[in-house]
Amino acid sequence: MSGLHKQLQDAKECAEIIKFQQNGIPYPDFQGARVEPNQRLVEVFGIDNAFTNPDQKANSVFSKRTGQLMITATKLGGGNQEGDWADLRNRATFYFDNYLVEIKKDTISLAELTRFITLELPLSYLFNDAGKATRSTNRFEDIIYIGHRINQLWIDSKKVDIARPQWEVQTELHNALRRVISLEMSIPGAFLEIPDPNPLNLLLPAYETMWRVVMRGLLEIRYRNAADTSSWCKIMTDYLRKLESPISTHDNVFHNAAESGVRPVDIAKEALRLYPPTRRVHRSFHGQTWRADIETCQRSELLGGKDPLVFRPERWQDICAVERQCVFDNVKGAGKALKRSEEEFGYMPFAYWCAADHEETKEFGMKMIALLVAVLCEKLGNEWALENDDSLPEQGTPLDTDRKAYEDLKLRKS
Repeated sequence: MSGLHKQLQDAKECAEIIKFQQNGIPYPDFQGARVEPNQRLVEVFGIDNAFTNPDQKANSVFSKRTGQLMITATKLGGGNQEGDWADLRNRATFYFDNYLVEIKKDTISLAELTRFITLELPLSYLFNDAGKATRSTNRFEDIIYIGHRINQLWIDSKKVDIARPQWEVQTELHNALRRVISLEMSIPGAFLEIPDPNPLNLLLPAYETMWRVVMRGLLEIRYRNAADTSSWCKIMTDYLRKLESPISTHDNVFHNAAESGVRPVDIAKEALRLYPPTRRVHRSFHGQTWRADIETCQRSELLGGKDPLVFRPERWQDICAVERQCVFDNVKGAGKALKRSEEEFGYMPFAYWCAADHEETKEFGMKMIALLVAVLCEKLGNEWALENDDSLPEQGTPLDTDRKAYEDLKLRKS
C-alpha cells in the first residue's frame, strides 16, 4: 500500500469513528458512544450537555439552543443571510483594551491575554445577564481566574479516577462564575437544591478549545518570523477593519482574496489544520474505546503536501480547488460538497457535528477564530514583542499543543 493510499484509508477510518461507524456500519447507540468517554468531564466540570448526556432528545434541544445563540449573536436571519459581525468585533476590541487598562504592565502573559478575550466574548453572547454582572468590582480578577482554573481542571481531568478534582468542591470557581454571569446565579453541584443549568454546559465548548487555537494562530502569523508574516498580518487587520461595517458580510469579506490569493478563511483553516480544537475524538463501541486521531490526519501529506508541519495558508488555494471555487461563486450546496471533499483528505477540525460549523451558523467557529486572531494582530501591532521567543521551536516544527505549553510566554511593550 502506497503512503498516500494509506493516508486516505486512515482518514476514512478516522471519519468513520467520528461518525459512530465500524467498518461502515452505524453503531446503534451513537449518543452512548459519544458520552461514555466524556464522563470524566461530568466529575470535574459538572456539565450536562451534548457531550455528556445520553438522552438524544435533550441533546437535540441543547444543540438547537446553542446554534440559535450563535445566530442571534451574528444577527442572522430575515434579509440578512450572512449575518453581522460588527458588534462582536467591537466587543472583542473592547475586551483587549480593557485587559491592558486593568493589567497596567508593560510585560504581559500572552496565554492570559488570549484566555481573557476568548472567555469574555462568549460570555457576552451566551448569557443575557452577563452585561449586568459587568458592574462587579472583581470582574477582571474573576475572568483571569476562571480562564486559568478551567485550563488546570481540564489537565487534571485526565488523571486516574481517584486523583481527579470534583466539581462539587470548586467553590471559588462557582463563585467567580456567578459573579461574571449574573449577580443572582447559583451553580449546580454546590447548591444541588437549585436546578439552574451549569453555565459551563455552554461556556466550556465555546471557550476551552478555542483559546489554544487562537494563541497558536497568532504565534504562527505574527511571531515565528515566517517570510509572509507581514502579508498575513495585513490580511487579518484588513479583515478586522472591514468587519466594523454592518454590511461587511454582504461583501463576503471572510472569503475575499488578498493580492497573494490568501483569504481570512485560509488563515483560519490552516490554524485549525495544524492545531485542531480537539486533537483526538474518543468513541465507545461495545465497551471498547476507539480513538480518531484528528491531529495526525490533518498533518498528513494529503492536506500538507511536502511541508505538512509548516503553517502555510497559501496551501488552501490548491486543496479541493474546484469545490472551493463553487463556494466563492455561491453555488447552491457547494459548502456541503467542499466539506465532504476536505473530509476525505482528513480535514475534520470540528469532528462530526458542531453547532459552530453548521450550515445554519455560517462558519461561526472559523470566523470567531479569525476575529480573535485579527484583534490580537491589530492591537499588539509592532509595539509588543515576544520576550522569550527562544522557547518556540524552529521553523518547520509545529508549536507544542499541550495545554500547559507557552504559559511562560511574555510580550513586552517597546
